[in-house]
Amino acid sequence: MLSVLYVDDEPGLLDIGKIFLERGGNLVVDTVLSPLQALSLLTESTYDCVVSDYQMPEMDGLEFLKEVRKAWHTLPFILFTGKGREDVVIEALNNGADFYLQKGGEPRSQFAELEYKVRLAAERVKVSEELRNSQRMLEDLIDFLPDPTFAIDLNGKVITWNRAIEEMSGVRKSEIIGQGNQIYSVHLFGEKGPLLIDHVLHDFPETTAMYPTITKIGNKLIAERYVPMLNGGTGGYLWLVASPIYNSEGTIIGAIESIRDITTRKKAEEDVKTAYEQLAAAEEELRQQFEDLARNEKQIRDSERRLNDIISFLPDATFAIDLSGIVIAWNNAIEEMTGIDRSEILGTGDFSYAEPFWGCRRPMLIDVVLRSNLSIENHYKKLTKKGDKYFSEMEVPHIYGGKGGYFWFTATPLYNSEGEVIGAIESIRDVTDHKREQDELKAAYEQLTATEEELRQQYKDLAWGEARIREDERFIRDVFSSIQDGITVLDTDLRIIKANPAMNKFSKDGTSVTGLKCYEVYYHSSTPCEDCPAIRTLRTGHPAHKIIKRRGAEGTVGSLDVYSYPLFDSAAGKITGVIEYVRGITDRLNTSENRDSGDENPNSLQ
Repeated sequence: MLSVLYVDDEPGLLDIGKIFLERGGNLVVDTVLSPLQALSLLTESTYDCVVSDYQMPEMDGLEFLKEVRKAWHTLPFILFTGKGREDVVIEALNNGADFYLQKGGEPRSQFAELEYKVRLAAERVKVSEELRNSQRMLEDLIDFLPDPTFAIDLNGKVITWNRAIEEMSGVRKSEIIGQGNQIYSVHLFGEKGPLLIDHVLHDFPETTAMYPTITKIGNKLIAERYVPMLNGGTGGYLWLVASPIYNSEGTIIGAIESIRDITTRKKAEEDVKTAYEQLAAAEEELRQQFEDLARNEKQIRDSERRLNDIISFLPDATFAIDLSGIVIAWNNAIEEMTGIDRSEILGTGDFSYAEPFWGCRRPMLIDVVLRSNLSIENHYKKLTKKGDKYFSEMEVPHIYGGKGGYFWFTATPLYNSEGEVIGAIESIRDVTDHKREQDELKAAYEQLTATEEELRQQYKDLAWGEARIREDERFIRDVFSSIQDGITVLDTDLRIIKANPAMNKFSKDGTSVTGLKCYEVYYHSSTPCEDCPAIRTLRTGHPAHKIIKRRGAEGTVGSLDVYSYPLFDSAAGKITGVIEYVRGITDRLNTSENRDSGDENPNSLQ
């Protein structure tokens, strides 16, 4: 509903006008008898439109219009008068009146026309404001893009020049907006000529000479280019992407180009290529084999390190109990391993979780965590403890319907936010095939040690190392993909370079989050969260943890439990990224709050 201020020195006409204008239910009309009263009221209340008579004793309509425009530049103003002189109409429109409407005629149709003009003027202001807001939002979005970005219209004039390209070129936005004639090419590359962005709008043959290759994907053009003036005159490589800009009707109205400095990446590629060529030309076959062995041994160490980083906090088959020994968690992997559905075992106690493994109810490794004085050495012959974690491995005869298998066991306490033990968790991994392979490899190694010379043994080590690499990498992929919670690998810029399928649930439409930054996924933000655990890990080299509030476009949408672990390059001795583990805990936190208020059984699953 629109609010209207109606000004006229004739009370009768004000009353009639108010009745007719409010009759449709679309307008609310306040009436005053003089412009001075109207100006006072405008400072106290907000109106969508002003309707004014022309001839009034204190101040005529044109003078009133000029006063309104001094303070309220966009407020719709309609001159509604019996004076129909052409010079009055022209002066009113020149001074910012939205419409001029002459009194007279049948009141119903006259005020219907006035109501239409009021609604039309208010709608024009609303549309104009929405357009300005939309344009400002688009400018802000482009301005905060990390890559240097600019755009031109169909006449080649610059319409957008973001902060990143200001830093790259040294040219401020205010200095180049509206400039054309390909002046931007001089600021960016030191010479005037058509760029990739111009090639989007027009086919410039000379453009192809400036770029070694131009790839077209859909309506996008992608190219690389060496720029001698880049990096303080030392030169560098740029990766460029340009595409058309369309209006709401699908018509091309300009083009946009994004630029990225890939000098470091190109140099690394060239260094690797040069090193490979030098080694291939200079070294004999035996030395090359030794080099291959050394590289494979490093890959084994790196692979095992990555595996340990993940497995240390994300086991396969997992279950948990509370302090009373009641089962509070039973994941999908342990369902598949035991054939026991979680609905059958959650809430049970008295060592019920041991039956699928041992054929009877008896303590397991998880019980030692909660009762350190419990003696189970007769059950676990290989039992070790590191900190508050217990480890063991042994053969389990009753699993898989009596088929049995060889397993690794890990158990550790569960803590609440105050650091109090509230239960325990145990992970179990079937390593039957791995154990058999180890035994076979050990026997083969012992036999070869006694019969084969050193060179053949080195070849054997090479083959064994390659098999281990493939096995570990396949195992990592399988573990990575099967984990139900979110796992990401971030580079030092917090960009997601690898993510398991479970992470897709955190994206807007369920698609891959690879290539996005973590705070774009969890916060829909352009900056990292406060006290980001990944940043802490990159800074300290130690694991970090934080419970965060996930935000979507409409605000907070839940809570996430986030753990971060460092990734090390053992050869370089530095952190190369972060493994981040994300678990949704909204339901658990809600349940905890209900329990604290007395609505939940204190022994229920958190």
